[in-house]
Amino acid sequence: MRARPRPPWLPVTATAAPSTRPADEIPSDTRRLVLTRAGGRCESCAGDLDISRYSLHHRRPKGMGGSRAADLHSPANLLVLCGRGNADGCHGHVHGHPIAARDAGMLVRRAADPARVPVLIHGARLVLLAIDGTYAEEAR
Repeated sequence: MRARPRPPWLPVTATAAPSTRPADEIPSDTRRLVLTRAGGRCESCAGDLDISRYSLHHRRPKGMGGSRAADLHSPANLLVLCGRGNADGCHGHVHGHPIAARDAGMLVRRAADPARVPVLIHGARLVLLAIDGTYAEEAR
């Protein structure tokens, strides 16, 4: 994949300021649970995951107050999506189309409990994401 060109509005000398936030890593045991739950497939489109081009997506985005939430890295708040970062694959689609993503449960509102908001998995199955890293069928 070709690197994106520098936007014309960005000065050539501009550099990102160093972050003063501590690294916000997903614990390895949680990462394993969520990746196992996904079974090697994107939880949105069901496409095979390329080990170097997937993301663990926070359903309650960290920028919406999620970074202080106790369930930030809960398996109920995480989805395995194809695409690296917020710009490509299903991860890019979620961030590029937040209203549709919220309707599908891929994004949740700040006040919502991710474990109680159903999500459309593989475009066909509405489930709840359990804190033990499994799917729970949504009560009808």
